[in-house]
Amino acid sequence: MQNKANTVGEFVKEIAESQNLKPSDLGKRINTSKQNISDIYKRNTIDSELLLTLSKALNYNLFSYYYDKEPIVGFRNAEIQEWQSKLESLNHILSLKDQLLTQRQELVETQRKLLSELGKK
Repeated sequence: MQNKANTVGEFVKEIAESQNLKPSDLGKRINTSKQNISDIYKRNTIDSELLLTLSKALNYNLFSYYYDKEPIVGFRNAEIQEWQSKLESLNHILSLKDQLLTQRQELVETQRKLLSELGKK
């Protein structure tokens, strides 16, 4: 879902409305009043425990609201770079392993040929 909300409260409201949930419906899911849900929709910030509870009730990762916000986006980009570097390193190691296996297979084949020649004499 495209995030058009200016606040995390508006984001929760967008997700709830996209699921055709009224404040009273969402309130029942998390055992609170529709007025409390309406108040949540107006918030600029939401406690992480409440955001987790709402995420479960809506079956949606509401923390994704922050994915394109600093410093989260910077952290994610750094993490991606780190994993890409690790992946490149592992791919290089796999390439070296393949080269070594090829060399070993060639050596075994050469030894077989030598043994075969020795067996003929």
